[in-house]
Amino acid sequence: MFKSKDFIFMDVVTVEGKKIGFIKDLLIDFNRGRVIGFEVSPYKFFHKNVSVLKEDIIYFNKHMVVKKIEKNKYLPLHSFVNMDVIDKCRNVFGMVEDITFTYDTFEIKGIIVSSGFITNLLRGKRIILINELILGEENLLYLPNCHNPFLKSMPHNFFVEGKAHEEN
Repeated sequence: MFKSKDFIFMDVVTVEGKKIGFIKDLLIDFNRGRVIGFEVSPYKFFHKNVSVLKEDIIYFNKHMVVKKIEKNKYLPLHSFVNMDVIDKCRNVFGMVEDITFTYDTFEIKGIIVSSGFITNLLRGKRIILINELILGEENLLYLPNCHNPFLKSMPHNFFVEGKAHEEN
């Protein structure tokens, strides 16, 4: 599974080796639940951002090699990062922090929701499946499915490791 931070600031080059820029953001199709490409910020001043779609990517590791770029606009991830996640009763679950998506199909598996530094440390971050969310202009509406499990990301043995080191 990938997160957006795995791609941010990655260099983008063409097949010919020409440097285009670096990845500034992910492009999202929220209705289909997929990452469709990346927004690239050029190295040259006064040039506008360009888009690289998933099907135009040849290879990526430390750098991304692409066949072509586009100037079309798509929905960027940063447009809904830091939005509140609420339910029908206007209870706030937290703010969108990041997404997780698959290696091969770039299908979004979950939205990582943060509810504050201390709460994240004690209880972990909540991971909400994308098919349980509706994107609004100001918030994400959370409509939980009773049959899906409740997921969260916890700090790995944060308190247990401290005690183990103290005893040694």
